[in-house]
Amino acid sequence: MAESNKRMRVRVAMAVLAAAVAGGVAAAPGQAGAKTYTIAVAMKTQVQRRWAFDAAAMKREAEKLGVKLIFQWANDNPATQASQVENLLSQNPDALILVPVDSTAAGSIVEAAHQQKVPVVGYDIGVSTAKLDFFVMRNNPMVGELQANGALKFAPHGTFALIKGDPGNDVAQAIAKQYERLLVGNKDIKVVFNQFIRGWDPKAALSNAENVLSAQNDKVDAFVVSNDGMATGVSQAIKSRNLVGKVYLSGLDADPANLQLVAQGVQSMSVWTDLDEQGTTAVDAAAALAAGTKPAIESSMVDLGSGPVQTHFVKVIAVNKDNLCNFITHDAPSGWVTVKDVFPDNADACK
Repeated sequence: MAESNKRMRVRVAMAVLAAAVAGGVAAAPGQAGAKTYTIAVAMKTQVQRRWAFDAAAMKREAEKLGVKLIFQWANDNPATQASQVENLLSQNPDALILVPVDSTAAGSIVEAAHQQKVPVVGYDIGVSTAKLDFFVMRNNPMVGELQANGALKFAPHGTFALIKGDPGNDVAQAIAKQYERLLVGNKDIKVVFNQFIRGWDPKAALSNAENVLSAQNDKVDAFVVSNDGMATGVSQAIKSRNLVGKVYLSGLDADPANLQLVAQGVQSMSVWTDLDEQGTTAVDAAAALAAGTKPAIESSMVDLGSGPVQTHFVKVIAVNKDNLCNFITHDAPSGWVTVKDVFPDNADACK
């Protein structure tokens, strides 16, 4: 974690303790009479492995701040999430961290929390129908920019296919806006495919890639793909047509299987989000709000649909062959990926 982020968390912890003093309780968690803040956490799914790392980062920060977390996992079902949050609110938490299953439907969840005077920190996915108290999100515009600029560096003049995420997802929309800005209308680029894929479906991405390659007689210079799952599908089309190394392919999440594709030259790059920063920042913000203070966290005002919300953008980095080993051995959180995962036949690849 960068030193600036460490200082940021210290400032937030101090703000929480200062608020505790102002409220007439002991200053340090664990001391007699100190209030232990309870933060409810409504997560959208456990399917993708990344969410376990988000949760782990939250738990580590909660332990440092002396706050209690209560988790519920909705497994991508908005009705389940609504029911779970109702249960969480019945336990009288001091704040709620919400990863919405449905950005629109989650408005009623935020309103229900606010009726109980429980502040809500949005996490990763925005809420368009109610105003959050704070939002922690990946720098999705930068994701799209990194993916598009990587393609332009690979093929400054070329034929591109743009395979975007689910149209109802604000992450997919934010990434896609950068494709529009940098690629669509670029006089040096011919865009022959430009579509959203419902559910970020890898099979649909594969089918579309095969159709594009057939229509263009394999003369495609870049597949600008919004995440690693769909990139895995596109990679199958690239490999089956012996186009490895001849076509640019982007992704997002730095999944171990995709990092292996990067090592093999099938996938050109992926984008990594600092999950430690994201998880710790959310808990810092929730703890500050629970204590009645404004989070002392670097942020910008972003309108998600219901007015400007204080928003912290989590840093992202491009991962490619040039920094692959550094990512594996230094940047990735413990347990995310190993050298063997990426280079199964060369244990010394990163020495």
